[in-house]
Amino acid sequence: MSPRLRNGLLLAAPGLALVAAAVTVILEAPNTDRVVTALAAAVGLMLVWSVAVALRLRYPERPLCPLLFVLAGTFAVQAFLSSPNPYLFTLARVARPAVEVLLIWVMLAFPSGRLQGRVERGLVIAGALAVFLLWLPGMMLSPDVILGGPFLQCDGACPRNVLFVADWPAASSALHTAFRITGGFILVSTGAVLFARLRRATPLLRRALAPVLLASIARTVAVAHFLATDGNSLALPLTFWAVPLAIAAGLLRGRLYTARALQTLVTGLRARPDIHALRDVMARALGDTGLVIAYWIPDGSRWVDADGQPVGSPEAASMPGRAVKLLRDAAGEPVAALFHDAALLEEPMLLESVAGSMQMALESHRLEAENRASSARSASAVEAERHRIERDLHDGAQQRLIALRMKLGVTARLMEQDPSRAEALVREMDTDVQAALSELRALAHGIAPPLLVERGLGAALAEAAQRAALPVRTDIEAIGRCEAPIERAVYFCCLEALQNAAKHAGAGAHARLRLRCADDRLAFEISDDGIAEPAPGRSADGQGLANMRQRIEAVGGQLDIETVAGQGFRVSGSVPARRSRPGL
Repeated sequence: MSPRLRNGLLLAAPGLALVAAAVTVILEAPNTDRVVTALAAAVGLMLVWSVAVALRLRYPERPLCPLLFVLAGTFAVQAFLSSPNPYLFTLARVARPAVEVLLIWVMLAFPSGRLQGRVERGLVIAGALAVFLLWLPGMMLSPDVILGGPFLQCDGACPRNVLFVADWPAASSALHTAFRITGGFILVSTGAVLFARLRRATPLLRRALAPVLLASIARTVAVAHFLATDGNSLALPLTFWAVPLAIAAGLLRGRLYTARALQTLVTGLRARPDIHALRDVMARALGDTGLVIAYWIPDGSRWVDADGQPVGSPEAASMPGRAVKLLRDAAGEPVAALFHDAALLEEPMLLESVAGSMQMALESHRLEAENRASSARSASAVEAERHRIERDLHDGAQQRLIALRMKLGVTARLMEQDPSRAEALVREMDTDVQAALSELRALAHGIAPPLLVERGLGAALAEAAQRAALPVRTDIEAIGRCEAPIERAVYFCCLEALQNAAKHAGAGAHARLRLRCADDRLAFEISDDGIAEPAPGRSADGQGLANMRQRIEAVGGQLDIETVAGQGFRVSGSVPARRSRPGL
C-alpha cells in the first residue's frame, strides 16, 4: 500500500465513524423524516470531511485543513437534533450556531486558512461572542429553544433543555432577538467582504476564488434570510453543501491549472528562449500577464529587467495582489526575482517548479554566455599571439635580414674594388646569418632574444646599435633589470626605430640611441640626422611605427614620433620602470 493511500484511509476513517454514529442515533426510532435527516447530515458531513482529507493530502501546510476537520466534527453533532436524549439534543442545539461561526471562518480564510485582516478577524470574533453572550444565555433562560432550523424534527415536543436555569421568557426572547440581529449583521458583512475580495482580486486569483466566494455569498444570504424570517427551507442545507463542493471544485481546477501551466512551460522552454522571450514563456504558462522578472547585477548591486532598466528591490516591493519569489544560487546569492500574482502562493509546488525551471534556463544562458566569451577570448588570444609574432619578426629577425641584404649590396660593389674588404664582409654576414637563425628560433618559442633575456635591456640595445646598418652613437645608463614585458617592448621599439633610420635617413646619416632611468620612468630616444622631410615610409601611419606605439602603450608607456626641421627624425618615449623580482 502506498503511503499516500495509507494516509488517505487513515484520514477518512474518522469521518466514516462520525457518519456511522450519526446515522445510528438518528435511526433510534426510524421514520421517513429521520431517514431524510440522516441522509442530509451524512451528505454534509462526508462532503466537508472529504474536502478536508483532499486538502490535507495536497496542501498539508495550510491551516484550512484542520479548520475543516473541526467544522466536520461540529457539523456531525447536528445529527443529534433528532435524538430523544436531552443531553445529545442540547449539545446539538449549542453546536448549531457554532457551525455557522466555523463556516464563516472557513469562507473568510479561504484558500490559505489564514484570516487576512482585522475586518475578517473581527467578524469571526463577533460571531463567537454572539454565540457565547447571546445564544447560550438565551437557552439558559428558557425551557424551550425558540430558533428552529434544518434537521429539527421534534416540532415543539423537543427533549428538555439541560442548560435551563430560570424561566425568564422576556429576557430569553430579547437575547434571541439580539442574536438574530447580530448574526444577520455579521452574515451581511461577511457577504460584503467576500464580494469586495472577489472584485479586487487579480484575474488569476479571481479564477481560483470565484466558485468558493460565490457559494459563500449564497450561504450568507440564505442564513441571513433564515435569521430574519425564521423560514426553514432547503436553501440552508443546499448552500452548506455548496461551500465544500466549491472548495473541491477549486482543488480540481488548481490541479488542472498546474498541469496546463507545467505543460506550457516545458513546451516553451524546449525552444530555448532568450532572456527576453523567457518572461513571455513564463507569463503565458502561468496566465499572469503582469509577470516581471528582475535580474541581480552584482557589479552594480542593483536589480534590472531584461532590458537593463532598474527595478525596485524585491525586499522593498509592495504591490497589491503581487508577491515576490527570490531565486538564489548554490552559494545563497540572489540571481533573479519573480514578481508574480499573489494567487500563485496558494500553489507552492507549481511556484517552486516554475522557479526551478527558470533557474535552469538562466544557468543554461550563463553557460552559453561563458562559452561564447571563452571562444571570443581564445580567438582574441590567437589573434594577439599572431600579431606578437608578426611584430617580433618585423622588429627582430627582419631587421637582421634587411641589414644582411644591405651588406650583400655593399659586398657586390666591393668584389672588384676592394676584394679583401668584401671577404671581411662575407665573414661578418656568416655571423649575421647565425644570429638571425638564433633569433628566429627564440621568437618561435615566444621568448625575447637571448642577450635581452640574459643581460638585460642595456646590453641588448648596445649590441643592436653595433650591428645597425648605419653608424649609431649610444648613451646608455646602467638601469638595472625591469620586468620582461617592459624590456621587450622598449627593445623592439628601439630596434624598429634604428631600422627605420637606416632605410630612410639617407646616405651618410648617423643615429643616436639614448637610454636612462629617472623618477621611476624608463626613458629612451632614437634620433638621426638624415633628411628632414618625412618620407612616406617615415609616416606615423606606417606599420612599423604603429607596432612601436602598440608595444609601448601595452605596458603603460607613451611614444612620440616627430620630424625635427634640420635635425632629422626622432622617436622618444617612456615607460614605467617596474623592477623584476629576483629569481623570475
